[in-house]
Amino acid sequence: MKKTTALQELKTKDKNTLFQELRESQKKLIKLRFDASFGKLKNLHDITNERLKIARIWTILAEKSLEEEKDRSK
Repeated sequence: MKKTTALQELKTKDKNTLFQELRESQKKLIKLRFDASFGKLKNLHDITNERLKIARIWTILAEKSLEEEKDRSK
């Protein structure tokens, strides 16, 4: 159930906050990849989780853009 609550939480945020969170997640992913390459990262599944979070943010941003486009066309 953690994914659904996180997803609902992301959907309530505005576009600027989502872009900021996207940048932070991308920086975290880079750090995780470096740590994995140097053998410092114990749980490699963290990389997958961060990639999924980034994908969810991009999806929500696309949905918000489509909603704005529909509102403009009315």
